[in-house]
Amino acid sequence: MSAPEFHPIKILDVDVCRPMNDVQMLDAATGQRYGGVFCLVRRQGRPVTIMEFDFDEDVLTTFELRRRLNENQAVQDSTLQHDAPLPKKDGPFASVVIATRDRAESLARCLDSLLVQTYQPFDIVVVDNAPSSSQTADLIARRYGGSRAVRYVRENVPGLGRAHNAGLANLSSELVLFTDDDVVVDPNWVAAMAANFDRDGRVGCVTGLILPAELDTRAQFWTERHGGFGKGFARKVFDLAGNRPAGSLFPFTAGQFGSGANMAFRTEALRQIGGFDSALGAGTLARGGDDLASFYAVVQAGFQLVYEPRALLWHHHRRGEDGMRRQAFGYGMGLGAYLTKVVIDEPAAALRLARAMPAGIAHMAGPTSPKNQRLPGDYPSNLIWRERLGIAAGVPGYLRSRYAAARSPSSGIAPSASGHEVAFKGGSTAMRPSVPILVYHSIDTECAAPYRRWMMLPDEFERHMQVLAEGGFRPVTISALATIFREKRPLPPRTVCITFDDGLQDFLIGAMPILERHGFVATLYVVSGLVGKTSQWLASSGEGDRPMLGWGDLRALACEGIEIGAHTVSHPQLDILSASDAAREIHDSKLALEHGLKRPVHSFAYPHGYSSRTTRALVRGAGFTSACRVRHAMTSTTEDPYTLSRIIMTSEIGPAELRRMLTQPVLPVAPPADRLVASGWRMVRRFQHLAHAGG
Repeated sequence: MSAPEFHPIKILDVDVCRPMNDVQMLDAATGQRYGGVFCLVRRQGRPVTIMEFDFDEDVLTTFELRRRLNENQAVQDSTLQHDAPLPKKDGPFASVVIATRDRAESLARCLDSLLVQTYQPFDIVVVDNAPSSSQTADLIARRYGGSRAVRYVRENVPGLGRAHNAGLANLSSELVLFTDDDVVVDPNWVAAMAANFDRDGRVGCVTGLILPAELDTRAQFWTERHGGFGKGFARKVFDLAGNRPAGSLFPFTAGQFGSGANMAFRTEALRQIGGFDSALGAGTLARGGDDLASFYAVVQAGFQLVYEPRALLWHHHRRGEDGMRRQAFGYGMGLGAYLTKVVIDEPAAALRLARAMPAGIAHMAGPTSPKNQRLPGDYPSNLIWRERLGIAAGVPGYLRSRYAAARSPSSGIAPSASGHEVAFKGGSTAMRPSVPILVYHSIDTECAAPYRRWMMLPDEFERHMQVLAEGGFRPVTISALATIFREKRPLPPRTVCITFDDGLQDFLIGAMPILERHGFVATLYVVSGLVGKTSQWLASSGEGDRPMLGWGDLRALACEGIEIGAHTVSHPQLDILSASDAAREIHDSKLALEHGLKRPVHSFAYPHGYSSRTTRALVRGAGFTSACRVRHAMTSTTEDPYTLSRIIMTSEIGPAELRRMLTQPVLPVAPPADRLVASGWRMVRRFQHLAHAGG
């Protein structure tokens, strides 16, 4: 049985408070009659509903259109809704990032719509991603070269996540908006986005309404019905507190938040979650998922995500049916890749994801689910199955893409003011100002054999400090470094941080005299519940009786310029605890230290180096301004202040090895296979913890 004939659908945009004209239902170019209407209805500029209906006459008269509007309940209810006016000039500066590749014509259409925005304090960064020709660069130079509002950046390695990061690295605005090159934005788009970012920084991300620019082909109609880009006409707020949708799928169904073609972030929040995953997005082996991962991450980091329907744009869906199979498979791969990333980065989330699996299957395959209810009757079943196969393929696809991304440093270039191409800051860590943060544990002369790796002899520690002194390094505390990063101040040359974990008493005898001799400051992270007691958590290493510093010692050290930071109450593996238990360890350690020291405590260190998105959000919520993890890498100026990277100093690292580390532009990072093993080990630890608790 053949599919019914498809007739193009006319796109209308009408405002009930403004004059209307008759609508010609014949296409002037082809002579073909439109068979229906897709009408966005506004009231004083604000979108209120979509009105769809069949229509087979040559002219849709104003009278007929008004009649239908008067019969629409949503239109009538909209008379009771009022919005605050959108900002024009007094909002924060915003940058719009558009990633593009070899589509100069559609890019020009998008840029022209952006240059007539009602919101004035903004600029545009065009990222040319792995272009096959100079057409985009030529377009920018020829058509927009005289405009300071449009800047050009080139990123040679393909991938939407990587391209967005290249744009992020080339801006200093408070807000950053992202859209695609195949859209036309509403004149109030930037203003509507900016209006939702609050002054106290709670809102980290805003998404908006996406509507079809045309429905001239069956493929475009299928895409619109399948994609579900429009998320309604009511403003919505999502977070981990009181704004959680019902059901177990939150926050994994990140598609409910919006789409990457229409999203904005507080720049600081986006950088705090690490930007976009360069292994995700169109152009990578994962094919998509970059926007879903960023939405999930920003909510998990403790921010609010807002859906704002007034932030409206029109998207040009693909016209041909030949690419629908590939597109459906790509949608599924992006979802599967995003969920794989969540499990790898946060293994504890696997349990929550497993509990949500039945609801997820019902959402994907249930005949009454909203996803399947909106599909038209002639939507091919093979496209549905291609999408489901894509979800499964997204797992190995992401693993391969993540491995490839680790081997492909960013290679973007941007033209300077003189027109010459220069390397831009961003992408590769080696291109950013970076700081070595060294972490020590015990400075002593004796210990049990299993603990020897973590103990350094005073003479060994002295030689380390001599390397710093001879190299001209200038130690600062972690809070001082975080302030430099936060305030975007120039990083002093040869900056280094010296940190100590646990708060063992040997710091006072073995380390402090050496630090004083060199005039060095340090940050000491203390297990608050064991102050004046012993290192009970080290019993398995034969060091459970190692003495801890007392309150008098800590107060004296603080007066000597040593920063005291928190290291939880009892030194647990935070990432495998329940959220409530982890919150108590984090929050109570801050309260105890501040009470005992009679001064504020600003920095935190994750015991064992283990953290997760949940624990990082809890640390941020407890009022800390920085936190350190363990990672064999320098800390860059753009790193999340709650995941500052530290390099473990062990007894095996001699002066020559330390000198080599400090002079390298970037330290080697564990390969993807090793990181997957580490993630698997975290999952094992989680199950062991649950089994022990159950027993």
